Amino acid sequence: METFIIDTNFFINQQRPTGLGSTKEDVVRSFVQRYTPLVASRTVQFLSTPESFREIVAFFDDEQEVSKNLQSVISIQSPSLTTLTLSATLFHELVGEINKRLYKGMRVTEEIIKEIVKTPQLPEQAEEVYVKKLRSQYRQATREGFLDSIIDLGLILLARETQGYVVSSDKGLLAWARKFGCKELFPEHMLTKLDPYLSKSK
Repeated sequence: METFIIDTNFFINQQRPTGLGSTKEDVVRSFVQRYTPLVASRTVQFLSTPESFREIVAFFDDEQEVSKNLQSVISIQSPSLTTLTLSATLFHELVGEINKRLYKGMRVTEEIIKEIVKTPQLPEQAEEVYVKKLRSQYRQATREGFLDSIIDLGLILLARETQGYVVSSDKGLLAWARKFGCKELFPEHMLTKLDPYLSKSK
């Protein structure tokens, strides 16, 4: 049985269309309808952590209905934090990357402050403009392409424990999944991989 760990952006990232629908609601409906037979026959299993699943349903207006529908095909499971063993090299690299990104974030903040100080007369709404600019550049310096949340780490650990695929278009998540020795798939590639199974189930 193939195992797939589904990231939030599978359902909400319209920049990488999967062909399951033009809206996130359509994607959920198509996903459930398309893969229910494969889950029922134990051909595949889709997993999510409790934290990631809550993040997914929070993007929808009707959270209760979406949660109910998705749980008909996605099982919620936490990684076993007490039994998983990981290389110290990973933590060494992770701490080093955190240190580097904190420094970059500090430099970004310094540059914005210098820009403000050098501006003799700030225009109206300047505060909003600079705050927006700082947030954007700080996020890019500290979070882009990085393992930046417990939610992402949980997905990676679950994939490692179950020997499943991390299914995501998040470059940071995929990069660190690779470092942890996990298998990975872009969402559209998972659909292609499952097409033969769908043909057999008809």
